[in-house]
Amino acid sequence: MIKEKLSDVNGSFSYLLHTPPPQRLNVLLYTSIWLWYFIVRYLQKYNVEISNVLLLRNYGDLHVAPTNKQLLQYARSFVAKVTKIFVPIHFIYQIIYHTWDDESLSGLYYTVYHSLPLAQFVVLVTLIIKESTIIKYCSRRLLLIESKPRSMRNVYILLSDSLTSFNRPLIDFTLFSSLLFGKPFLNLDLFLSTIPSGVRIFQCIREYFIMNDTEHLFNAGKYSSNIPIIACTWYMRTHSDSEIPKSFYPIQIWLLLLNSAYTFFWDVRMDWTITSVITLRKSKLTFAPKVYHFAIVADFILRFWWLWIIFYTQNSASKFIFFSSELYYFEVIRRANWIIFKLESEYVNRPIKS
Repeated sequence: MIKEKLSDVNGSFSYLLHTPPPQRLNVLLYTSIWLWYFIVRYLQKYNVEISNVLLLRNYGDLHVAPTNKQLLQYARSFVAKVTKIFVPIHFIYQIIYHTWDDESLSGLYYTVYHSLPLAQFVVLVTLIIKESTIIKYCSRRLLLIESKPRSMRNVYILLSDSLTSFNRPLIDFTLFSSLLFGKPFLNLDLFLSTIPSGVRIFQCIREYFIMNDTEHLFNAGKYSSNIPIIACTWYMRTHSDSEIPKSFYPIQIWLLLLNSAYTFFWDVRMDWTITSVITLRKSKLTFAPKVYHFAIVADFILRFWWLWIIFYTQNSASKFIFFSSELYYFEVIRRANWIIFKLESEYVNRPIKS
């Protein structure tokens, strides 16, 4: 009965939220900007001073770090500026994508069709980097993560961890953008999708040698668990004309289960410092206990959303429950949820200066 009702609304959701594959990365990036605004707004409500856990200005900047109120004003202003640029171009591309026939395009039309999402992506990234000097600084030195001060390390972690949430849309985006140069670059998309995890693995190993803390090796193992999944995808793609890929599918499922379980545990236990589902943590709780319980359940559901899709669509040709590419959007929402409780944990566990 529930499944039938869900099927009835699938068409509506898909129509309203359908985004051309090459544009998904841009939509998700735009969504992330809005989510950051809501994160700041939510943390301000509970007096979690973000500047105490995130270094918001470069080392040489002598200006006082912005308060949550000022940060919220900056975020609101930035969202408004990005919206004025992004939304009109997005709707124009939606019309182009659904009107023009890709196979019949040539010359200038072909170039516009395939380059507009790439140009929009460059504009969005440029605006973000231009708006935040600390993001610009950390982006240049992403592999050379600075463990001290803690507030600087947190910027690196939030930036690089957020990049891992864009693995899947990055594949779609790369495949489509490569058509600018003729045929799509074979498996370049899979290579690029390993970069976010590779960055975090390198950072963890670097921190292990700097701090001599084995926790960083276990953290590196968490990100490493994503590499075999991509390897399975590559192998099944390159051997699609044989029976071998069928035997690799169960292996990939088990690898996905391992990755999701590992990352879920790390989210809750290590990043949010939740030691017990009942008592939550020994240190101060900023929110009501039910908020933490809701966040844990939400993180679990969204971490394993790919599994719910498999269960729901096992007798169906569709690969979604509510709408196409829902997995991408839910991952970005899950990341926003993670950031809230990561920052809250850092705030309540920060050393208090006497």
